[in-house]
Amino acid sequence: MKTLLLITGLLTCISTSLLGATEPVSNVDKKSFRFFINADPQMGPENTERKGLKILNELLENFVAEVNAENKKEAVDFVVYNGDLVWDPYQDAFDNFTRIVSKQEVPVKLVHGNHDGYNDDPKFFQAQKKLSGYEKLNYSFSYGDWQFIVIGAQEKYLQKEQKEQQLAWIRKELAAHKDKQVMLFMHYHIMPVGLSQMEYYTYWPMKFKNQMLEAITEHGNVKYAFTGHVHVGVKASIKSSLEYKGTKFVNSPTPVMARPFGEEFVEFEHDPDDRYFRRGFYLEVKVDGDDVEMIGHKIDHDFEVNYPAKLKAFKPAMDRRFFKSEAEITPNKNLRNPSFKKGFNGWKKSYRYKKDTNNAFKNIVKNGSNILSLKAPWGSWSFDEYMETYQVVELDLSQPVQLQYEFKTPKFHQKGGGGYIKLILYNKNKARDKMVLFHWGGGEERVKLMYQSWFYNSDGNRASTKYLDKNIKNKKIISFNLEFDQRENQLLDVDLNRLFSLYDSAEFVDEGITHFSISHGVWSRVTRAGKPFFSELVVKNIALENKSSNKVDAAVVLNNKVISADQLDSGNPYFQF
Repeated sequence: MKTLLLITGLLTCISTSLLGATEPVSNVDKKSFRFFINADPQMGPENTERKGLKILNELLENFVAEVNAENKKEAVDFVVYNGDLVWDPYQDAFDNFTRIVSKQEVPVKLVHGNHDGYNDDPKFFQAQKKLSGYEKLNYSFSYGDWQFIVIGAQEKYLQKEQKEQQLAWIRKELAAHKDKQVMLFMHYHIMPVGLSQMEYYTYWPMKFKNQMLEAITEHGNVKYAFTGHVHVGVKASIKSSLEYKGTKFVNSPTPVMARPFGEEFVEFEHDPDDRYFRRGFYLEVKVDGDDVEMIGHKIDHDFEVNYPAKLKAFKPAMDRRFFKSEAEITPNKNLRNPSFKKGFNGWKKSYRYKKDTNNAFKNIVKNGSNILSLKAPWGSWSFDEYMETYQVVELDLSQPVQLQYEFKTPKFHQKGGGGYIKLILYNKNKARDKMVLFHWGGGEERVKLMYQSWFYNSDGNRASTKYLDKNIKNKKIISFNLEFDQRENQLLDVDLNRLFSLYDSAEFVDEGITHFSISHGVWSRVTRAGKPFFSELVVKNIALENKSSNKVDAAVVLNNKVISADQLDSGNPYFQF
């Protein structure tokens, strides 16, 4: 049997590489087979001077060698490179990727990723033609009783009309195979993974993401959806992958250094001086009829991990802002449970990844206080991570509105931690109208991801730093840097009517403000050397009343001390791209 499998694999390889096939190779008669997934190899030039890219070059060379060696032991039917073939879409990077993968003695399936070029950039297709014999962004093929469907990243579908075209293709293809089991390959993740930086770095706008998810789960035929993009090791791959409406959404392990999940199986943890420390992961998928087995590997490593038969089930209550932005969430009539005496009743909180030990994200209610503490987990792409507690409430600015926050003096590391109290106002058109931010911390100029997630969660759209700068300049975003004294507790009073009247905001009532979100949170980061920073916020009570301040005649007061308009941040307090 093994000899027969080897011959079949060799013939398939020859037919692909030498005969110039114009369609992806299918084999409906082969009921038992296996394939590998390499997500985000991210090649740079062959002769790069950058250490990180050199390591990735070596890992891809080693992976191809491992594929060829495995193929001699037991046939590997194909390898899926699940997007981000290159670090940047330059010709020398694609040439390097093609140079290395052309040594592979197993058929190649390529998925277009967000790093692989925009719009009409032909370099991805040129690489695909050389390695696979065809040029297709979206395509499908059959193996055994399974249909495999591949879709490109949205960088090729930036316009609304293009998104509609891709969605129509997916719907048509899945409907055509609604009576067949399907495995889907897509670069972008579509389910929450538990990191704040990945909340916005997904399909956009949120409406399109929901339509994509609906299409994938509509017929119940997509049993597996394999994604890249997230950058996970094997342990975080298993724990962050989710099952929803019968589909297993698997975040494929990657050769690239993983994002800040902060843990890995100890058997994979080499000496930190090892050149490939915490890098070099990939996924093996074995299919036997209807049975599917997933195995996590590290390149040139003997240890392997079998994925559980069932993944964690996703329930909408786990992440209320996944399907609906704050603008669309039905607001509470009044602020509910302001003292947290009923736990989180009335409140919602960020969905965050939970480590097995020394959990990085802690958001609990204890002794009538909401305690948020964040010790940044290790990993790459660790600029900043945040979490928050929030509630959406009706708002009528035609009447006096007074907000009061009572909290312990925050604790944070001066080199990379802090927190905030954030108010976002929405109008009758369910559009974001105004943001008020009270923030504190050390190293805030390094924060570059947090506010992008704020905007996505707010109205379902991405927003750039330029957008932030423009809204601060136009006073659509009002920002105050709070400085605390040594007392144990802090008391912040905000007279919303007075605050807005200071900045020519009469149009708020005219535009019909209907509700707003109240949130408080913490953020932290790690250094490039991996040192984690800590931040904590303890909120004791929040009051929202229809009255003007009866203490000090001012818009913003901290501990009975007026914060004047002169103390308003005139620019972006965070990282300037």
